[in-house]
Amino acid sequence: MKKLIFNKPALQWEEAMPLGNGYLGAMVFGQTQKELICMNEDSLYSGGPIERGNPNTLDHLDEMRTLLLDGKVEEAQKKAPNYFYATTPHPRHYQPLGQVWMEFHHQNVQDYQKVLDLKNSIGSIQYRYNNVEYQRECFISYPNQVFVYKIKASQNQQLNFDLYLTRRDIRPGRSESYVDDIHIEKDYLYLSGYNGNQKNGISYTMATTVQLKDGCLKKYGSRLVIENATEAIVYVVGRTSYRSHNPFQWCQKQLDKTLLKSYRNLKQDHIRDYQNYFDQLELTLGDHKNENMMSIPERLQKMKEGQIDLDLIETYFHFGRYLLISSSREGSLAANLQGIWNGEFEPPWGSRYTININIQMNYWLAEKTGLSRLHLPLMQLQKIMLPRGQKIAKEMYGCRGTCAHHNTDIWGDCAPADYYVPSTLWPMGSLWLSLHIFEHYQYTHNQEFILEYFPILKENALFFLDYMFKDANGFYATGPSVSPENAYMTQDGQAATVCLSPSMDIQLLREFFTSYLQLLKELNRHDLEAEINEYLEKLPPIQIGKYGQIMEWHEDYDEIEIGHRHISQLFALYPGRHIQYSETPELIEAAYQTLQRRLSHGGGHTGWSCAWIIHFFARLHKGEEAFDTLLKLLKNSTLDNLFDNHPPFQIDGNFGGSNAILEMLIQDYENKVYVLPALSREMPEGILKGLRLKSGAVLNMSWKDCQVSNIEIIATRPLTIDLLIQDKTVSISLQVNEKFQYEAMC
Repeated sequence: MKKLIFNKPALQWEEAMPLGNGYLGAMVFGQTQKELICMNEDSLYSGGPIERGNPNTLDHLDEMRTLLLDGKVEEAQKKAPNYFYATTPHPRHYQPLGQVWMEFHHQNVQDYQKVLDLKNSIGSIQYRYNNVEYQRECFISYPNQVFVYKIKASQNQQLNFDLYLTRRDIRPGRSESYVDDIHIEKDYLYLSGYNGNQKNGISYTMATTVQLKDGCLKKYGSRLVIENATEAIVYVVGRTSYRSHNPFQWCQKQLDKTLLKSYRNLKQDHIRDYQNYFDQLELTLGDHKNENMMSIPERLQKMKEGQIDLDLIETYFHFGRYLLISSSREGSLAANLQGIWNGEFEPPWGSRYTININIQMNYWLAEKTGLSRLHLPLMQLQKIMLPRGQKIAKEMYGCRGTCAHHNTDIWGDCAPADYYVPSTLWPMGSLWLSLHIFEHYQYTHNQEFILEYFPILKENALFFLDYMFKDANGFYATGPSVSPENAYMTQDGQAATVCLSPSMDIQLLREFFTSYLQLLKELNRHDLEAEINEYLEKLPPIQIGKYGQIMEWHEDYDEIEIGHRHISQLFALYPGRHIQYSETPELIEAAYQTLQRRLSHGGGHTGWSCAWIIHFFARLHKGEEAFDTLLKLLKNSTLDNLFDNHPPFQIDGNFGGSNAILEMLIQDYENKVYVLPALSREMPEGILKGLRLKSGAVLNMSWKDCQVSNIEIIATRPLTIDLLIQDKTVSISLQVNEKFQYEAMC
C-alpha cells in the first residue's frame, strides 16, 4: 500500500505529515481545533557566508605529522585544537520559514482520519463535527511553487476559521519570536524578516491568502478571518534573497499567478509532475490483496510485538522515494540532514550538510530508482563549494586543488567544522562527495555533464597529490586525520582520535583514483594519469587485525567504544567496491567479523547506522541478518510518521533504509550484477520493475518461493554484463533497445 494512515492528529512536530517540492516543505499536523503547518524554505539559513579558515594550520602541518610519525599521539592530540580548528566553530545552519495557523475550534470530533497518499503526493484529513463532514486536502506544487490547502464542509456555510502566521519556537514553554514584520496588504498576509547582518545576510518572506467559494473574508490586525463559507483554499508561498533580490515582491507575484488557476488545474499539474518521478520504479513484496487500514503507529507497534508486516516494509521503501522527490528537485538545494523539514531554530547539527556519510547516504537511492535528475542538486553543491575549497586547500594546507571537511552549508563552507577533534580533523569531505559525480555519469553517460564537472574531479585529485606524503613504509599517507567520529586507545591506555592514514581515508582514495583512471580511459584524456597511477600503486592495503576484523586505523588499536555508530573501515564494502563477495573472500570474512564485533557491543543503535549495516549484510550475502537489521530499523529507529530517528529525527536513515532493501535484491558492480544475493526467507515473493543498472539498462524481475521467476533487461546503451542469478552465471551482450529475457525452469 502506498498510503500512510493516521487515526489522530499530530501532537508534536515528529508526528506531522511531510509535504514538499524541493523548495518548500510543510509539516501538517492535521489538528481540528487549531491546525498547525510548519513551513520551510530550503535556502533559509542563519546568515550569509563567513570565512573560517585557520591561518596557523599551514605553519604547523609538518610538526603535527612528525609528532604522529614519531608515535607522540598524545602531544599531537593536545595541539590539534590550536592548529586545526577553524576561527569560528560552525558554518551557517538551516532554519524554519514559519508557521501557518488555522483556528477552527472543532473539538470532540468523530471519524477522524489523516492520510498521506505517496502515489500522488497529497495529504488529506477528514472528520465529522456537529454532524458536518469536513474534508481537507493539501499538496505542494513544484510546477506552481505553492502550498495548497483546500477545506470543504458537507453543509453550506459551515466553515469558519481564523488564519494567521508566526515565526517562533513552538516547543512547550517557549515564546521566542524570530520575525521582523507581519502585515496585510489587500487580501494577502505577509511575514518577513532578516537573518544575519545587512551586508551578506538573508531576507525572507512568507505570504498567504484564501480563495473562497462563498462566505466572506475579513481582516483584523494580522489575521484573515473566514466566515460562513462552504469551501476555502489556502495558498502559501515563501522565498528568500538567496534566490530573489526582492522576496516580498516574488511572493506577491506568485500568489497573483496562482489565483488565476483553478484548483483542479493546480492539482493536475502537481500530480502529473510528481508521478513523472514516482512512477519510474515499482516494488511489491508479495500479493497484498487486502489493504491494511490500520494506522502507521499501530502497525509499527505490531512489528515491535513480533509481527512481520511486509506491506509496511514496502510502504517504508516507497516513503523513502517520496521523501527524496519532496526534498531534492531540479533547481532546489540538496537535501540536508532533515531533507527539507526542520522545526527548530537551533536544530541538531545545524540541519545542514554533514558530509562524512550522512548527506551521501541521502542520495544512494537516486540513480538506480530513476531519480537521476534529483541527484543534480548534490552536484551543484559541489560547484558552490569549489572556490572556497580551493581557498582552504591553499591557505590551510599549502596545496593545489580543493578540499572540504565534514560539514558544509549552502554557501559551500569548506573549513573544519565544530570544536570536536574526532570529526573536525578530516579533510576528505569533498573527495567523498565527488564520487557522486562518477556515479551520475556511470548511470547516464551524459557527456555534457561530465565535461562540466570534470574540473571538480581534477581539483580533488590535485589536492591529494599535494597533500599526501610517504610514511616510513613507503606508502602514501594522509593526515593528520581521524576515522569519523571514533576514538582509539594508545599503547599507554589514553584515548585518542588524531592519526595518520585511517582506513577510510585510504579506501576513499582507492575508490576515487580507480574511478578517475577509468574515466580518463573512457574520455581519452590523460590529466594527471601518471601521477595518480603512482599514488594508487603505493596506497596502503586493507589490513586484518587481531580480532579478525578490518583494521580501522593504520595500527591495530583497540577502540574506546567498540559499538560505535560509524563503521568507516567498511567503506570499501559499501558504498565502495574493493571488498567484494566473489573477489576478496578473506576480506569478506573480516568484514563480517567487524560487524559481529560492533553489534555485540551495541552497534547500530542510530537510525542511519542501522541502515548502513543492512547494506553491509546484504553485500556479505547474509539475507537473514540483513532482514533482521531492517526490522530493527523499523522497530527501534522509526518515528510514528515513518521518519527516521537518529535520535533525534534525521532523514538519512530513511533514504538508507529504502536503498538497503534494493541492495538485498540487486547488487550492481557495472560489469557484474548479483540477482537476489541477500533475499530473506521472510520476503519469498515480489516484483521489481524499473531498476536502473550502471551498465546502461533497465531491469524488471519477479521472484517466488525465494527463487527468480523471470528477468527482463532492456539496454539503453550497448552493454556486456554477467548476471549472477543465485547459483548460476549468465553472460549477456546487448545493443541499444535490445532485450534479454530469463525464465526460470518450472
